[in-house]
Amino acid sequence: MFPARASAWLVGGVGIVAMLLAAIGLYGVIAYSVSRRTREMGIRIALGARPEAVVSLVMKQGLIVAAAGLVAGCLLAALVVAAAARAISGALYGVSAADPVSWVAAIALLLVVSALANLIPAWRAAHVDPSDALRIE
Repeated sequence: MFPARASAWLVGGVGIVAMLLAAIGLYGVIAYSVSRRTREMGIRIALGARPEAVVSLVMKQGLIVAAAGLVAGCLLAALVVAAAARAISGALYGVSAADPVSWVAAIALLLVVSALANLIPAWRAAHVDPSDALRIE
C-alpha cells in the first residue's frame, strides 16, 4: 500500500489532469460554438457592437454551460459523498467529506478554470473582421 503522502500526491496529480481535461473540453465546445457563429459575430461588429460586448456575450454563454455542469456535478457529488463518506474517510486527512471550505474552494476553482477556458474563444469572437465574416458561407 502507498504511504499517505504518496497517495495524496497521486490523488492530487489525477485531480490536476482531470481539471486540465475539463478545461480543454470546455474550450473545445466554446471554440466550436464561436466558429459556427462567426457570421453572427461579424454582423454584430459591423452594426457597431463593441468588442467588450462580444466578449461578454461569449463569456456569458460559456459560463452558463459551466454553471449548469457545476450544479449537476455538485448534486451528484453530494449524493456520492453521502453514500460513501465512511469508505473515503480513511483517505481524507484533517477534513471531512462534507467540509464546506473544500466545496467552496473547488467550486471557485472550477469557475476560474471555466472562465479562463472561455477567454480565447471570446477574444477571437471580438476580433472577427466583419468583411471576412460576411464572406464566409
